[in-house]
Amino acid sequence: MPIRASACLLAALLASDGATAQERCISLVTSAGGQVFWRQVREGAEAVAAELGIPLYARGPSRDGDVAVQLELIERMGKFNCGVLIVAPSGPAVATRMAELRAQGTQGIYIDRDLGDKAVLAAIATDNHAAGLLAGQQLARLLGGRGKVALLRLNAQVQSTSERERGFLDGARAGGLHVALDRYLPQDEPSKMADLSQELQGLDGLFTPSEGTTLETLAVLRRARLVGKLVHVGFDSSPLLIEALRQDELAGLMVQQPAMIGAESVLRARRILDGDLEGARRVALPAIYVDKRNLDEPAVQRLLLP
Repeated sequence: MPIRASACLLAALLASDGATAQERCISLVTSAGGQVFWRQVREGAEAVAAELGIPLYARGPSRDGDVAVQLELIERMGKFNCGVLIVAPSGPAVATRMAELRAQGTQGIYIDRDLGDKAVLAAIATDNHAAGLLAGQQLARLLGGRGKVALLRLNAQVQSTSERERGFLDGARAGGLHVALDRYLPQDEPSKMADLSQELQGLDGLFTPSEGTTLETLAVLRRARLVGKLVHVGFDSSPLLIEALRQDELAGLMVQQPAMIGAESVLRARRILDGDLEGARRVALPAIYVDKRNLDEPAVQRLLLP
C-alpha cells in the first residue's frame, strides 16, 4: 500500500476513534433533600434505560445544595465515559463543569432545575414557578383571602425551590395574604429549629417548598402542638406526608411527577446518543395539588405510588 494511502487510512481510523470515544451509556447525578422524590426519579430513569437496553449509572449526594459533593460525584462518573450526563445542578459551579465536559464530547441534560445556561442540550423539570403560584393560590383559598402566613425557604443555591418560593409569594400576595415570616430553615441546627415554633405563633398558615422542609416543619409543629392550628401546604409526597394529609396535619401537597422526569430524561438522552441534538431545550411538567378531596382518585394514587 502506498505511504500516502496508509497515512490517510490511519487518519481516518484516528478520527473514527475520536468520534466514538464516549460509551453508549448514561450517567445520572441526582440531588438530595427529598429521598422519596429522588428514588422515584431514579426508578423512572432505570425502568426506561432497562427497556432500551442502555446502561445507566446513578449517584446522588446526601444533602441538597452541596455543590462540592455533587461536583465530586460528576468527576467519579467520568470513569464510565458515558456520552450523556444527566444532572440536577446544585449551583452555578455545576454549569461551568458541564460546559467543560461538553467541550470534551459529553452532552448534558439538567433535571428538576434549570440554570439557564448553554452548557446542556435540555432541561426537564417541574414548572416550579407555576407550582409555587398554585400553592399560594390554594393557601389563599383555604384562608378565605386573608391572614398572616410564613414562607419557610430551603436554600438560595437550589434553583428549583427558589422558583417555587417566588411563585408562592406571587400567588399568596395576589390572593390577599400577608407574608409575615419569610426565612430560610436552618441547616443541621436543631436549636434554631426549636426557635421556629415561637416565630410561627400567631400565624394562620405556611408553605414549605420541598419534601425535606415539609417533614422538618411538620416535626416542629407537632412538638409545639401547633399541628392543625396553622394551614400548612407542603411540597412533594412520601408515605409520612400522605398519612399527615389524611390526619389533617397538612392541608395540601404540591406533588411533582418524579418518575416522569427520570423517564423523559433518559428518552432524551437516548436520542442524543443516536446523534439527534435537536429538540426543545426546556421541558416543563406540571405539579398536581393533592388534598383529601382528590387523594384517593386513581390518577392521584398512581402518581403517589408509581
